[in-house]
Amino acid sequence: MEREHYGVALVSDTKEAMKAGEAGKRKGLTVRIIPTPGRLYGSCGFSLKYALSDEQALCELFRCLRLSAPVLYHAERQGLSVTYAPVFSPDLHESV
Repeated sequence: MEREHYGVALVSDTKEAMKAGEAGKRKGLTVRIIPTPGRLYGSCGFSLKYALSDEQALCELFRCLRLSAPVLYHAERQGLSVTYAPVFSPDLHESV
């Protein structure tokens, strides 16, 4: 069974999720708004699913848009099973 790896960015409110999602698509990032997975907490109920290769660009986008820093997780899906690992990036939480 093939494994899928992707990122999930938890955001503080719905407007930020929509703004970042739309801006990310305009920049050519592989990103879409999803309901926050049930195992993850601390979100407005919506999150962004993104390609791991776009993580750095997504973080920069949040800074450029002056949005709150998202909480990032790396996800691994195999069949119906999904695991999430929190990501800590010091540069993600620098002041804008």
